[in-house]
Amino acid sequence: MIAVVYGSSTNNTKDAATLIAETLRAKTTLPVDLIDVATLKRDLRPLLAYWIWIIGCPTWNIGELQDDWYDAFPQLDQLDLHGTIVALFGFGDQQGYPDTFQDALGIIGRKVRERGATIIGQWPTTGYDFYHSLGVENGKFFGLALDYENEDELTAPRIHTWIDQLLKELIPHAERAASSGAAAG
Repeated sequence: MIAVVYGSSTNNTKDAATLIAETLRAKTTLPVDLIDVATLKRDLRPLLAYWIWIIGCPTWNIGELQDDWYDAFPQLDQLDLHGTIVALFGFGDQQGYPDTFQDALGIIGRKVRERGATIIGQWPTTGYDFYHSLGVENGKFFGLALDYENEDELTAPRIHTWIDQLLKELIPHAERAASSGAAAG
C-alpha cells in the first residue's frame, strides 16, 4: 500500500528512506515497500499498485534532480496519478546552494500534482536559512526538507515528526476511501 521510492547517490537519501520505511512499519499496519527508483527508471508503472508514494529525491548541483530521478522523471508523464497520495522528502545544502535549496521537491511535487496526485506532508520553512527554492509553495516546502551538510543532527527528529504529521494527514483520506468502498460494496 505504501511505496517509499528514493534516488540516492551518496546513501543519505537511502538512509533517510530506510528510516522512514522502518518508522512507518512500526507505527502502522500498512505494508511498506522500500524501492530504489534506479530499479524502475525505465518504467514507473509498477508504482501504480501503491496508494501512497513517499518520494525521496535530493537536490543536486544547482537545482537539479538526482541522476536516477532525472532519468525516471519523464516517465511520470505517462502515469495517471488520480487517487494517489504523494509525500516528498529530500536533502539539500542550504548554505552552499541557498538559491536552489530543495528545488527537487518542487520539480517532482509539481509534476505529480499535474498528473493528478494529492500531495500531503508539506513542511514549514521556519528554521532554514536560504534565499529561494522551487521546493516552496505558499510559504511551505512541498515536503520534508533535510540538510545532511549543515543539520544532520536534525534528520532523525525531523523524520519522526514528519511521519506523525503524515499519519494524521492520511486519516481523512483513509476514511474517504473506506466510505466510498463501503458505498460501492
